[in-house]
Amino acid sequence: MTRKWRHWALCVILAIGSVLVAWSLDEVSFFHTLNLKAYDAHFVVRNYLFGPPPIPNIVLLTGDQNAMDIFPEPLVFWNKHYAAAITAAGEAGAKVIGLDLAFGIPIDKYEKDADEKLAGAVSSSPAPVVVGYVERLQSNKTAETIPINMIAAALGLAAFANLTSDSDDFSRRQELMEAPSPKPDDPPPARCLAMRIVEKYLGADAEIRNGKIMLQGRAIPTQNRTVTINYAGGPGTFTRVSLADFVAAAEAGDKAKLRKWVQGKIVLVGSDFVQDRYDTPFFNPLIKHSDTAGVEVHANTVRTLLDHLYLVGVPQWLRLLSLILATTVTVLVSTSAAASRAVPLILLEIIAILIFTHFLFESGLILSTSELLLATSICLVFSIVYRFATEERRGNLFRSAVALFVGKKAATSIDETEAIALSGKRLEVTILFTDIRCFTAFTEDMSAKEGPEAVVQILNEYMAAMVAIIVKHRGHANKFIGDGILAIFSDDDEGSIPGDHPIRAVRCATEIVTLPNRFETGAGIHTGPAVVGNVGSADKMEYTVLGDTVNLASRLESLNKEHHTKLLMSGATQSRLGNQVETVYLSDAPVRGKALPISLYTVASLVAKAVVNA
Repeated sequence: MTRKWRHWALCVILAIGSVLVAWSLDEVSFFHTLNLKAYDAHFVVRNYLFGPPPIPNIVLLTGDQNAMDIFPEPLVFWNKHYAAAITAAGEAGAKVIGLDLAFGIPIDKYEKDADEKLAGAVSSSPAPVVVGYVERLQSNKTAETIPINMIAAALGLAAFANLTSDSDDFSRRQELMEAPSPKPDDPPPARCLAMRIVEKYLGADAEIRNGKIMLQGRAIPTQNRTVTINYAGGPGTFTRVSLADFVAAAEAGDKAKLRKWVQGKIVLVGSDFVQDRYDTPFFNPLIKHSDTAGVEVHANTVRTLLDHLYLVGVPQWLRLLSLILATTVTVLVSTSAAASRAVPLILLEIIAILIFTHFLFESGLILSTSELLLATSICLVFSIVYRFATEERRGNLFRSAVALFVGKKAATSIDETEAIALSGKRLEVTILFTDIRCFTAFTEDMSAKEGPEAVVQILNEYMAAMVAIIVKHRGHANKFIGDGILAIFSDDDEGSIPGDHPIRAVRCATEIVTLPNRFETGAGIHTGPAVVGNVGSADKMEYTVLGDTVNLASRLESLNKEHHTKLLMSGATQSRLGNQVETVYLSDAPVRGKALPISLYTVASLVAKAVVNA
């Protein structure tokens, strides 16, 4: 598989792997809660951008602090006020009245005829009055005997007021019906308060067909008989009238005001006190009173059902497709684009996800923003790890290539400066030139017998051995000149001791010229100043060494044939050896380009070997 196809295969694996991880994490409690909070954010954004819509057909009569201040009785004894409000609302033209109240204990023994008055108001109201109940409060036999509960049950107006809570105790959904009984003769399943109010408002009861709740021939999209509440806005969205103000208007006979408040509308009576407030998508722990009254949660459920403002999850194929698309874009951008372009592109992708999921939300479809962002984040992390790994491997490859074809000095310079520039510096260096004797004749003979490939192979083996020796003595093999080598030794060499470069060069040359192989090698060494750096142009440059020191070392190497030696060094190099290398003075010899003769030296051990061999 080529590198290109391998890259694309890994990109596919990263994208699909990120999708699978994000998909599976939805079952983890933390990420499930994160999805719920991201869902809540859509309501907050919509409310911020557009504000709550007008809701002309629902009004709330609330027992609030104003009522608490005006009514002298404790809250439990407000039956007569509820009765007055029901009677007045019915007479003022309310279409349906809903009581988000639970009556669990009789109060007749404390306030005579209070229970009967309330029950009478319910039974005589021209508008149907749906009475809520809470099972945990009304599971006792006494509650069943309270007149209002008996009237509601007899007239089919009883409905459970329990709110449905998610795992984080937020109210986002509402169970519409209890599970139907398998026995056909059993009574129909109980409805929630909002569902029963809607049925009475429309004049038609819902029924379950093939597991679906049908209302007026239309299916309500539910999951386990539970609908998602499409909140119109935060707390205070619905028109509120204090129960005290409504009762006062009724007692004053102000029918015009009463009709203005409730005529043709659904009236929900409930409490606005802290004990009946719930966390909804608009809840913010940093904002006081950001929870929502239970009666307003029911009102939002009524509005959702009446206006068919259903919120449903997107089909699984669209969820999967969206995840794959998000991770694919992420992996392509993060592995292919330069970092300066990848960052803004990823930010644009995130913005696109936010806009796209909110657009779907406004269209009634729920696609988890947090799941898409999670998949994108996971894919981004995987892609960055992959990119670092491949770029580090590629960087090592290029660094090795620079070191191999140009030299370690150039590679180190680029690594340290993080720039490729034409530059140089003046150093005192020791230059070593080597050359193979009679290589031209050898090449012609070997090429004729075994072919040019054999020549190249033998030369490569020779060069490898020579460069290994140069590296061993911490020198830098700068370039190959035909069958010759130019090596540089300086105080900049890794692991060097200041001023030891002549000694290292001489020892290196001695090992090279005495290494057993099929070639005879000559070496020339000179120490002096030189310019070392990048030379050339912006299109082609080379790390090299320039100066008379280089030229003199080359000419010394060429004098080996004339003096029948393998190694020649200048007096400048010999004078820096001290007593660490024993040398022999040969003669002063004229060198092309020099006005005065140059003193020539060689290593004593090489002279001794030459005499023994002779």
